[in-house]
Amino acid sequence: MYDYDLIVIGGGLGGYGAAIRAAQKEKKVLLIEKNRIGGVCLNVGCIPTKALLQSAHIYDQAKNSDKFGVKVENVSYDWESIISYKNSIVNKLVKGVEFLLKKNKVIVEKGEAFLKDNHTVSIGDKKFTGENILIAVGSKPAVPKSFEAFNSDKMIFSDKVFEFEKLPSSITIVGGGVIGIEIASVLGSFGVDVKIIEIMDEILPGIDREITSNLKRILKKKGITIYTSTAVKNIIEADNLLKITVEKGNEQIEIESEYILIATGRVANTCALKLENTDIRTETRGFIKVNDFLRAGENIYAVGDVIGGKLLAHKALHEGLIAVENMFREKMKKIDDTLIPAVIYTTPEIANVGFSEEEAKNKFSDLKIGKFPLAANGKSLIEGESTGFMKVIFHENRLIGASLMSPSAGEMIHGLAYMVKEKAKYEDLKELVFPHPTVSESIGEAFMNAFNEAIHIMN
Repeated sequence: MYDYDLIVIGGGLGGYGAAIRAAQKEKKVLLIEKNRIGGVCLNVGCIPTKALLQSAHIYDQAKNSDKFGVKVENVSYDWESIISYKNSIVNKLVKGVEFLLKKNKVIVEKGEAFLKDNHTVSIGDKKFTGENILIAVGSKPAVPKSFEAFNSDKMIFSDKVFEFEKLPSSITIVGGGVIGIEIASVLGSFGVDVKIIEIMDEILPGIDREITSNLKRILKKKGITIYTSTAVKNIIEADNLLKITVEKGNEQIEIESEYILIATGRVANTCALKLENTDIRTETRGFIKVNDFLRAGENIYAVGDVIGGKLLAHKALHEGLIAVENMFREKMKKIDDTLIPAVIYTTPEIANVGFSEEEAKNKFSDLKIGKFPLAANGKSLIEGESTGFMKVIFHENRLIGASLMSPSAGEMIHGLAYMVKEKAKYEDLKELVFPHPTVSESIGEAFMNAFNEAIHIMN
């Protein structure tokens, strides 16, 4: 009756993951992508940003190698080579995904898709019908109203950082969320004069306040200036510079920089889809409204950034796989966003899952909070990264949240995510044996500290 069992619009992690999973189930699948396979995350987001962060981290280590007894003279960097390294990683991964799609017999069409009705998708004059449709078109940077009238090639978004032929001497980043902070970390390491403007009273809203306080001190040591509770009031371009007026309380501050980078959130990529031809409804910023099973219409599902919530690539992938199971009625599954871990790739890394301390205190009583500083951890001292800590939160003796600020936090948080999912009891967690010396053993000490049983710090 239909050309395909499933048509996927959007070739990012959520889209191509769902396409491959459906093909594994011997479904006939069409994947439509208007740009490169891999979407924002693989091409101009997660992967390239982390490649730059890795180069910045190695550069920082080389500059500070004396403390390890290693003498490195005349340390320098080559931005062109850094971008070339980034491109090599991205291209390798894109080709890998394209190979997997082909081997799984997923049909790929390039172009901008729109919906004719609940079962028909068009690319120009081409029409395709599908029993099911999955929308995974992602998001794009939001432009605040105060910036809409400012037209200059010196106002950029995060993807343009990868297009710098050489680094600017200065940049002002508007937005102290994950994107703004990670890019600030990269540019600050390479000597760019970075200023961050955040309208909220703290950077990284939603992250443990103790972690953000520590991170601000670390960023300031890099020479990064942070203005919180501050709003941009005016921008003028003159003499090849931007003159930016910001307001903090009753004080007005004048800032000059070569570029201004807007990192104030994202909006759904739904404008071109012609959703009015379907029964799909949207919410604020164009995000598609879905039910608990990721269904947006009778036979239409949506996953990833386009449905809002946590804008994370791994969330999109997980949702894509769940949506495929739900649409073919194998097993109806729901997703609990609180169980999806998040990672911020600063130095040290930040990772969290479940409730933060502030969220837990607003929701529960009878909390036990354990913390272990990395200054008391042997492996962290050896690696020269002892600024940070592990924090865990128990409610009624069950683990409900964890916030890490440590080397390789992103490599450890998934284990804690499973413990939070299973509402693990302290009596069971204290039986875990962590290898020594590792950074991870600090998690075990944090568990014990919550119940006044830690060994390597005073409780």
